Amino acid sequence: MTPDDFVQLVERLVPEVQRKPILDTVRFRVGAKTFATLGWPAAGWAVVKLSAADQVQALAASEAFAREPGRRRNSGVTLVRLKGADPDILADVIGAAWRHAYLGPGRKTLSGPVKGADLRAG
Repeated sequence: MTPDDFVQLVERLVPEVQRKPILDTVRFRVGAKTFATLGWPAAGWAVVKLSAADQVQALAASEAFAREPGRRRNSGVTLVRLKGADPDILADVIGAAWRHAYLGPGRKTLSGPVKGADLRAG
């Protein structure tokens, strides 16, 4: 998966996404909350903010995902190595990150669907 593929995937899943370029990164937001950042911590990477349960599922699903090291490692902040990331698994992870940002922690229902996403309850 390339950075352009990642952008297209996010925009396909979340048509109303807000993109905010900052230096060499692009933040993807819903409301005032960032749910994914492309180009962090380096080119070829992204980071998504998941619930703890969704993070565990992502880590088990693919070696393309890793906990962020340091104090935020158990807070749901999840690194994505784009090279080798499976688009279908990544679509589920992006959907979960969007859901977490849009609904907030602990809420599992949507007021509207994310186009093309498989948003299984956490």
